[in-house]
Amino acid sequence: MDKSVCRSKKHLRKIYKKRVYYFFIAVTLCVCLIQFLYASLFNFTRHIVLNKQATRLAELNRTALKKNKQLKNQLEVYSSYKGIEELARNNLKMVGTNEVLVLIKEQNR
Repeated sequence: MDKSVCRSKKHLRKIYKKRVYYFFIAVTLCVCLIQFLYASLFNFTRHIVLNKQATRLAELNRTALKKNKQLKNQLEVYSSYKGIEELARNNLKMVGTNEVLVLIKEQNR
């Protein structure tokens, strides 16, 4: 009987060690799962933020290219003699020889 009690104690100790081992494995796997879920959520939200930023930058780039094209067209217009004359007449209120400048002021209502 003494041998059977000794064997059962060894057997119970072995089962206990196995349970503790499985418990620590389960805890470790739960921690890994939580880290995975957190990282996935963080990456997903980061992806959304970066897509918004990329869209905004693309829109800014399109508007900058459009403005650049308009400025190039204006530069071409004002590079010619007629363009410079038009600029002087409209913005600087200049007139050519034998011309009279007439300014029409609107009344404030």
